[in-house]
Amino acid sequence: MAKHITRTRGCRISWITPLGLPVVQPYVKQSEIDFDLWSGSNTPKEEWVAALTRAARRIERQYRSTSSFSSRDSLVGLPPPNPVKQRNAFPPNFIHSLDSCHMMLTALHCLREGIMFASVHDCFWTHAASVDALNRVSAQSAELQYHSLPFTRMRKGLRVLHLK
Repeated sequence: MAKHITRTRGCRISWITPLGLPVVQPYVKQSEIDFDLWSGSNTPKEEWVAALTRAARRIERQYRSTSSFSSRDSLVGLPPPNPVKQRNAFPPNFIHSLDSCHMMLTALHCLREGIMFASVHDCFWTHAASVDALNRVSAQSAELQYHSLPFTRMRKGLRVLHLK
């Protein structure tokens, strides 16, 4: 599916996380990058970030408001997507987006219950006296998140966004 979206349709792969955050993969063809080595100007990159942010917001609005989506992502001012990087990066990026949602839900539930919570990447830490409570909250957060079947939602969302 990722190959079809990027190669055939010419679109960047995008999805909505279980917490409703839009994600647009930024990988573009490097030969199109205009970077001034003498001045070190990074204006093009800043413009790309702004364009990706606008695209993510547009995708979120479309996802929430209607069932009609455009088949192309129309990121004006950006180089075309790099199909190989888009395809190869999608699986780990999607899983990382699920992991980050699980961490966010766990942190919010820990805050609500007064449990000390710290995290680095995908490690959850707490005071030794709170380990059992953190384990319970983490398991409940995972159950809550995966009860919504994120893989099924992702597959349907990709079809709606890109394969119409």
